Amino acid sequence: MVLDSVRLFGQEGLFDLHLQDGRIARIVPASKQGEGLLALPAFCESHAHLFGGGVTLAQLNLSQVHDAGALRVALISHAAATPDGDMVCAYGANYDLLGESRPDRHALDAVLADRALCITSTDFHCAWANTAALQAAGILHGADAGAGAEVVTGPDGLATGELREFAAMDLVRRLAPSGGREGLGLSGQEPQAITPAQRASDKAALLRAMQECLRHGITTVVNMDGNLYQADLLKELAQDGLPLNVSLPMTLVPGQSPARRAELLRAATQPPVGRLSFGRVKMFMDGVFDTWTAFRTDDYPQKAGFRSAPLFDAEEFAQICIEAYALGLQIAVHAVGDGAVRATLDGYAAARAKNGPRDARHRIEHIDMIHPTDLPRLAALGVVASMQPVHPPGLAGLPLEPTVSIMGQARWKDTFPWRAIKDQGVVLAYGTDWPVSPLSPLHALHCALSRQPWGQGQPDQRLTLAEALAAYTHAGSYALFTDTLRGQLAVGMRADVVLLRGDVQGLAQRPDAVEIAGVYVDGEQA
Repeated sequence: MVLDSVRLFGQEGLFDLHLQDGRIARIVPASKQGEGLLALPAFCESHAHLFGGGVTLAQLNLSQVHDAGALRVALISHAAATPDGDMVCAYGANYDLLGESRPDRHALDAVLADRALCITSTDFHCAWANTAALQAAGILHGADAGAGAEVVTGPDGLATGELREFAAMDLVRRLAPSGGREGLGLSGQEPQAITPAQRASDKAALLRAMQECLRHGITTVVNMDGNLYQADLLKELAQDGLPLNVSLPMTLVPGQSPARRAELLRAATQPPVGRLSFGRVKMFMDGVFDTWTAFRTDDYPQKAGFRSAPLFDAEEFAQICIEAYALGLQIAVHAVGDGAVRATLDGYAAARAKNGPRDARHRIEHIDMIHPTDLPRLAALGVVASMQPVHPPGLAGLPLEPTVSIMGQARWKDTFPWRAIKDQGVVLAYGTDWPVSPLSPLHALHCALSRQPWGQGQPDQRLTLAEALAAYTHAGSYALFTDTLRGQLAVGMRADVVLLRGDVQGLAQRPDAVEIAGVYVDGEQA
């Protein structure tokens, strides 16, 4: 087939793209005049959670709610549409959901007291439950959620309703209609006693998420949720044909038994199945700033002597990196605080020292903060920075507070440092962390191009339009070792193409400056 009379970014004139056998066969001057849609390599979403995204499509999005009145209206309406007996679930809530006061069970009871309610925060590292949900979960009097997680309790010994990090959140989210299975891959767990109906529902959620990706021009996604259950679901779907390309890293967590770790490493080494690929593992080195679980190299403001702590001790983390590196696997690590970034780089360096150098393209996910002395280490170790332009406070509907104060003004210059990282020669790949943030690459590009410093004298960390587009296309393919197959419009490349209508230069001013006009996967219209 032929995509005729399209524009190519950075080139003058119109072109015809001849697609054959799933590849770009020829690019020639247009044979006729036409609308002149802009053709780009289709977007690569470098960090998303497909299962969670598919589940939240049926939940209440609270990202635009910032006071108790608006919360009441939204929750009562959503609760009325939620079947009796089901827990009411919402997500995307900012920490200023109730204004200046942090949410607790009493505030939620004032809105909805007669049925279980669980609200997940915008960063998905915290949740708030009302009293009915805490009672149903058996944790109103508190619970030990394990290292790095907390069921927050008040002076009376009762749970306040705040649940910090995955293990604590899962205690309540297992009551959801989904059974909370969508979050288990993040905490390295497997669901138990799954019925055929639940399995079918979970596969449907994954397919809904993939269709949502295609709707936004995304034809490749890194699904950062890997457990054996999701691997099995995706392999079954892949045998029938996935609608897009999916990479699934397997999640390793601290304290796993040697047998469990070996099982996950074996799963990570399995060959591709159709459009589904493996070849990588995922770990968490810390949490997030808003729950004070991001590990940093200096003290938190107003918390003298407190820097949080890494989830892995150095010896265990280095050993896992050495094992994964020896198996030829790529390693991806969630590291938000600069202490976590440094600890991750130390592990990568240990793996290289033990096994010898190779083109590993290990990744660090997020890098909300980095110490200036660690910037050169990214390039020296060949690390890919997998970052999300929708994450900085002040963008994508996120309020500045409390995050910027928790980070501390003295460290603003080191936060979300896209330009500083790019100038080191590091490959920077963009994504959204969906459903943590809105999925649209066009919206994310707008955020990347319109970001402003938080104060005078702060560096401008924006990339150029060309650099930002490359971060969403070619860089994502590079991070997946598929840059010789996808990520460029060139003869011989796979024909994964997105067509845009509008003025792409206008994305710096508004996210609706362009719209998706067509999506092709391997030369077939999606």
